Amino acid sequence: MLNETIHSFMTLSFGTCRYGIWLKDDYDVQWNNWLLVGEMPDNIEEISPGSEWKIFKYTFEFLSHCHIRVAVDTQKQLTLLQSERLESLIREELLKQQIMKERVHNERWMTGLRELTCSLELNDLLLKIMENALKVIPSLSCGLFMMVDPESGKMIPRAKVGFQDSVFQYQGEIDEGITGKVYEEGIGRIYSNPEEAYRDMDNVNPEKASIIVSALPDGSVAKGMIAVPVTMNTRKIGVMLVYQFTQYRRFAPHDLNVMQGFADQAAIAISNATMYSELLEKNRYLVSRNEIHNQFTKLSIEHGSLGHTIEKVGSMLNLPTYYIDMARNDWYPTIPESAVLHEINIYSLIENSFDPMSLPGDGHPDVYLYPIVYGALVLGCFLIDLHHPLRQLDHVILEQGGAIVTLNMMNTYSLTEMTYRKNQDYFGDLVQYREPQQLESRLASFHLPTHQSLFVIQVQLQSEHLDMKTTENWVRKLIGFTEKELGTTEHLLFNTHNKITILAAASDPKMRLHVISTLEVAIQKWTTSKTPQLLMGIGGMYRGLEYVSKSNDEATRALSFLLKRNKVGIMLYEDIGINKLFLNQETSDIENYIHEVLAPLQQQKSGELELTLKTYISENRSVQATAERLHIHSNTLYLRLRKIEEILGVDLNESEGWMKIYLAFHLSEVYAVTHTPSI
Repeated sequence: MLNETIHSFMTLSFGTCRYGIWLKDDYDVQWNNWLLVGEMPDNIEEISPGSEWKIFKYTFEFLSHCHIRVAVDTQKQLTLLQSERLESLIREELLKQQIMKERVHNERWMTGLRELTCSLELNDLLLKIMENALKVIPSLSCGLFMMVDPESGKMIPRAKVGFQDSVFQYQGEIDEGITGKVYEEGIGRIYSNPEEAYRDMDNVNPEKASIIVSALPDGSVAKGMIAVPVTMNTRKIGVMLVYQFTQYRRFAPHDLNVMQGFADQAAIAISNATMYSELLEKNRYLVSRNEIHNQFTKLSIEHGSLGHTIEKVGSMLNLPTYYIDMARNDWYPTIPESAVLHEINIYSLIENSFDPMSLPGDGHPDVYLYPIVYGALVLGCFLIDLHHPLRQLDHVILEQGGAIVTLNMMNTYSLTEMTYRKNQDYFGDLVQYREPQQLESRLASFHLPTHQSLFVIQVQLQSEHLDMKTTENWVRKLIGFTEKELGTTEHLLFNTHNKITILAAASDPKMRLHVISTLEVAIQKWTTSKTPQLLMGIGGMYRGLEYVSKSNDEATRALSFLLKRNKVGIMLYEDIGINKLFLNQETSDIENYIHEVLAPLQQQKSGELELTLKTYISENRSVQATAERLHIHSNTLYLRLRKIEEILGVDLNESEGWMKIYLAFHLSEVYAVTHTPSI
């Protein structure tokens, strides 16, 4: 638009002739034709200095050094006063234009801020930030908003304007390139030419850099760039980068300040949007948590089965979910023996820690273990195939589902414990055998037949190295395991501390042997490197309740026999044989007897005579068999036997002497006495 004041001055000073005014400050790349009248060239530099044109030059401070060139198609010269007047008019008009420009700039600024504050969705907000950033400085062409991805820790684009979508493939290190320097230092930077930018990108992988370059519009090369940090107080949010492709004017410090101010306002909007998103997420979490609580409360009121509860937990997790009852080794739902989960030694994994844990799948999905614990008692464990990672709400599902499972199992345990206490009380009455008719009438209520023989089994954990809590856990597991192995066998069972007592029924001796065989197999199944070993004493089978006490006493003696021998496994009372005579004898007395009889022989250094006597006894005093086994002549054997008689002071052909020696050797074998007792 023609400025009337300046035009009037030029007409008054020069008459009607062509003229032009050009401007250029420190950041302009070329001269700008500000005011042209008549046919004039676009660039002052196109007017030859030796032509008929009169050229006036002015330089003054206006934002930056402002250079003015006035060219008039005349030879007329301005006076000093006219020249000062022209400069004053130009200054006035530039100031008016700058005021208008600032108004437009402020309006764009306010419009941008209004758009930022009206959006609380983060992705939408980031896009608006970039769109408005390009409006703040009109010479900008495209931009990127970079943020650190919380999962990968990489610097990634979150919003773009002008770039192709392929730019979202970029993932840079947090300290890489221009973005990394601005992010780490928290100071904005101006790049007025590509060479400056390339210097600050010397640590960027060429393949990564090519992603940004190839995503530029139409393969353009940026001639200028501004990068500013986006921070809220001390919290680093990201970096905003804007690019200039057509460079009529280089970036000025003012442009950097403008962009930084916009970035600071954007940081506030981003923080608000983030807090809003977090608030929404927290609200959704609380609503979902309440819904989970309501579902499990309903399930608890309905008194659903354990299997139904596990099924519900699995459907809510949307993952394959299993549960193992640690006491009974029962799976819910049942899984095939070949399943991978069977290979996991759950007992050893949670033996010392009740915390949830993840196990690597080794070619299969990872497995998440969530133990169900009541006090010091491990009730069971959830096993979840992690086809996808657990969400925060999934942990809530397990926590609340675990509470229902705990309640369900503790109710079951309470009823079971009550049953075991009743069993124990009734067994105590049977042992005392008072009021026989009443005992007989109560027999059926304990699921025992009235016309079959009964026998007592005592099972004890070898738990001298276990604390009370661990022993209690193992006893519960053993009870569940034993109940499962006995199956349909009619029996009564209870426990006291580390021992289980079973009163079993059998119609005949074969049936009793079948039960014993079942228990032998059960011990083999039970015994691993992690499980405590078992000792099992079995009493005789008798018809009539008055003999329960006798069978119980025999089972106790059989168990005692194993304990004295420091042996594990099964011992039937009838198999103890002659050793029954020594069951009530103190072990120290037995050891002293062995020492008294065999010590003179054991003191012989070679051990030859002790081995000879031991072989002679095991071969039932057969001279020929003993000599062959020892690889000696029979005469040599006779000589050794005579010497043994002399040392021990006995006659091996005399029954009393022979019995004395035989008994000492037998007891040393039975009780495994290898040391010399103190007398």
